[in-house]
Amino acid sequence: MPRYTIVTGLLLIFLGASGYLSYNTVTVLIPAFIGLLITLCGVLALKTERRRKFIHIAIVVVVIGLAGSITSLSTIPLLLSCEVVEGCDKLARPLAALYRSLMALILVPYFIAAITFFVKARLSK
Repeated sequence: MPRYTIVTGLLLIFLGASGYLSYNTVTVLIPAFIGLLITLCGVLALKTERRRKFIHIAIVVVVIGLAGSITSLSTIPLLLSCEVVEGCDKLARPLAALYRSLMALILVPYFIAAITFFVKARLSK
């Protein structure tokens, strides 16, 4: 689970950094900040005695990230119908919707895997 946490965090950092380099707006760095926290938790969870605490902290960060991004998944069909995201007039802020949707698509599988991990850990005791 710590390695999956690190990979998820690095994906979010890459998403935020690529968005910032492409569009030069600070708000697309939000996934990178969340990814930095998740990656840090994953690195700290590599030691067995700290694993439980830092994976739980990573889950809290993931839930916060999902709370801010999960509603944007409904905008994916509108984004796909636009030829160019920047000029999409179907959404008020198409770039924000795109990056929030991508962040949610990265966080949802991690959240499901973490729930499964905790259920299996609880049942094994």
